[in-house]
Amino acid sequence: MTDLSNMEAASRGVPMAAATLEQNSPKPFTIATISAGFEKGDFLVREEQGARIYFDFFEEAFNYIANKGYSRMGPEQEKGWIELMNTIHDSVKGGMKYNTGTLLMVLTRAVDMDLALAMVTSASSVNKKKDRAQTPMKGEPVGRG
Repeated sequence: MTDLSNMEAASRGVPMAAATLEQNSPKPFTIATISAGFEKGDFLVREEQGARIYFDFFEEAFNYIANKGYSRMGPEQEKGWIELMNTIHDSVKGGMKYNTGTLLMVLTRAVDMDLALAMVTSASSVNKKKDRAQTPMKGEPVGRG
């Protein structure tokens, strides 16, 4: 942070630590990967919520995930993620249950926090309604009838 931006933050009444935190806070993101080496298709795209889609051609896999708003990470960040995932897969005692393939690319997309919060709130209210529906009324028999 430059001296000028520190002075601007102070003039707005923003404490310097808060101004620094705002600018340096990492934004939430989600990742997707493209891997190779599978029987169902040569390329596999893994994305949020465990979705797995197989493709015969790399271009199809890349275009699919790019059209969903993902972009490739920078080389250093991508290398770090690949190393991390390889370390995690290697740490599984007895090896991974499923073929993980060869990880080719890691892509990222920013998370829309307003949308994410709305989805969590919506899911929470659905679960509460479901719980209420399963709760027996006073005097009602409990268990199978």
